[in-house]
Amino acid sequence: MNQNSGTKKGEMCNRNGCTGIIEEGEKEGCCSCHINPPCSYCTTQTEYCPVCGWSAEDEQNEYLKEYAKKQTSVTYQYKSDEQLFNELKDGEFGYIRVVSGGHTIVRLKGKHPNMTSGEIYAKLNLYENPHMPRMRRFTDTTFELTYFCD
Repeated sequence: MNQNSGTKKGEMCNRNGCTGIIEEGEKEGCCSCHINPPCSYCTTQTEYCPVCGWSAEDEQNEYLKEYAKKQTSVTYQYKSDEQLFNELKDGEFGYIRVVSGGHTIVRLKGKHPNMTSGEIYAKLNLYENPHMPRMRRFTDTTFELTYFCD
C-alpha cells in the first residue's frame, strides 16, 4: 500500500495511480458499544474505491489471513496427577494439587527434603485455624495432605 493511499471517505484512493475517491458502504445493525466496546458495527470497515475496486474489508481480511499463517500452533498434552508428581524433583520441596472432589477441600501431593509436617505446613502457610491441615500420607521424602479453604 502506498503511504499516501486513501482509507477514509472522501480521500483519494491513490493505489497504483488510481484517482478514485473513497466511498463508504452502508452497515447493517447499529452500535452496541454501550454494552461491550468496541462493537462489530463500529469496527466493520465499509470503505471502498468505486474506480479500482479496492475494499478496506478485503484488505483487512487479507492481512488477518497472512497474520494467522505466521502464528504457531500450541499443542497441549494432558498429564495425569501421577505424571505431574513424578516430574517433581527429588530432594526439593514441591507439590501438585490433586482433584479432591470438593471445592472447599484442597488436596496436595508433594516431595520434600526430609522436613517435618510442621515445616511443610509453615512453608504452605497453613494453620490449624481455619485450614485444619491433615497429613494423609507422610514419609521422609513425600507427603499428601488435605486442608480446608472456605
